[in-house]
Amino acid sequence: MNTDGIKRHLDQLRKHRNRPDPDYSLNFLKNTFKNEVEKPYKQLGELAELWTRLVPDNMARHTKLINLRRGLLTIAVSSNAHLYQIDRLLRQGLNKQLTTMNKQKAIRRIQLRVDPQVFTEYNTCPTRNEQDEISNDHP
Repeated sequence: MNTDGIKRHLDQLRKHRNRPDPDYSLNFLKNTFKNEVEKPYKQLGELAELWTRLVPDNMARHTKLINLRRGLLTIAVSSNAHLYQIDRLLRQGLNKQLTTMNKQKAIRRIQLRVDPQVFTEYNTCPTRNEQDEISNDHP
């Protein structure tokens, strides 16, 4: 064998016998992102627009569409009082309007649940005292 043939043979052996370098990229998040963000956004995008058109603004900001799976639309509501008001709207005909105007997946049932944590984590701003405490902590 000549030296080029030996070198090629050794390179092939290295490819098969050596462990591949670890992948430090964020490719492993691709499927997770697709399942947890992209699909629900596509699924609920048009429905969210319809929801904001049909529900009064003062009520819509206290609700968040969570999921649409197997015909069950899950909606988080910020408090019991708002749950009662949304429930009344649904019983007065909002439910029928949503099912007839929605052109994506069929909505068979709507489930309301009180989940104030959904609203407090993202929608609140620090108060003036909290802002002062934060600025005092960091020079």
